[in-house]
Amino acid sequence: MMLTKLGNLFPRIRQRLAADFRLSVITMFCVPAAIAIGGFGVFRFLDGDLLMTVVDSLLVLLLVSISACAWITGRTVITGAVLVLFTGAGVLAVLHLAGLVGLFWAYVDTIATFFLAPPAVTIPKVVLMMAATTALGAKAGLGLLPLISYATTIFVVSIFAFSFARRSLAQARQLEELAIRDPLTGIGNRRALEEELCIAIARVQRDESGAGLLMLDLDHFKEINDRYGHSKGDEVLKHFAQLVTTHSRHEDRLFRFGGEEFVLLLNNVGEQSMILAARHLQQTIRDRLSIDGQPVTCSIGAALAAAEDDWESWLNRADNAVYEAKNNGRDTVIVADSRPAGKP
Repeated sequence: MMLTKLGNLFPRIRQRLAADFRLSVITMFCVPAAIAIGGFGVFRFLDGDLLMTVVDSLLVLLLVSISACAWITGRTVITGAVLVLFTGAGVLAVLHLAGLVGLFWAYVDTIATFFLAPPAVTIPKVVLMMAATTALGAKAGLGLLPLISYATTIFVVSIFAFSFARRSLAQARQLEELAIRDPLTGIGNRRALEEELCIAIARVQRDESGAGLLMLDLDHFKEINDRYGHSKGDEVLKHFAQLVTTHSRHEDRLFRFGGEEFVLLLNNVGEQSMILAARHLQQTIRDRLSIDGQPVTCSIGAALAAAEDDWESWLNRADNAVYEAKNNGRDTVIVADSRPAGKP
């Protein structure tokens, strides 16, 4: 049983690390650093250096606590900023108490800083650390030439780390954006939809606002593909997404559910305003979307979120409603029962 649980846990850990760049950096910094510093703590304890043993133990506890906080809360920006501030203090403490050996940790701290925190924190912190470590190195007896060499190398490392971190973070943001965007239409994909539905349902359950879903399904889309080709079909899908986005409110969100199915999340609505929005979009599509002069229409299933809903039951009610609209002759709007399936 224990082996089975571990076997299920590791894939989830890998998936989360792959999806969250900053969390992966925090973890890859904290775990090896905690192991390394813990090893030094054991050595210093055996050597009788109790003061440095306490310092090393506090640093290990700090690294483990911050890493755990990042995993539990998901607030990696805040935990990353806290981490770099405390590790900087740790480097200065080691340099003050143990002497010049602390300068080696300054390089690790400088590189990690640019990956763990935003520029507003990293740049002032690195500048202060360079000045402080240089001053403490001089106080500890480091000669002029070694001191100049240290200051020069830590400056070069800072420039390199800053440039590489900016590029890596930009690429990570691009990958995260691609993961939640439909490549054809540029709107949100199914993964993004699930995240937004969870947020909307939570608001409804807290009585903060109403929310509605419109499931929009283009009518006879397979015939469009068969008759005009997939490239024309793709143009219809892109034009459809543009029309719905343009004729919806700024606070509403459109997602591609799959194929010719789209979902529009309506925030801060009641049932009547949801129905009016559906009919407005239906008329807009009928009037403005066509191929070879023939109008393209869509069937719409509407579902207002209920407090008893979870995001899946809410989405299923909208899906069932659009299925009913397709069976009722298409180009129509069907409003789902306000109660989730299976609820009294």
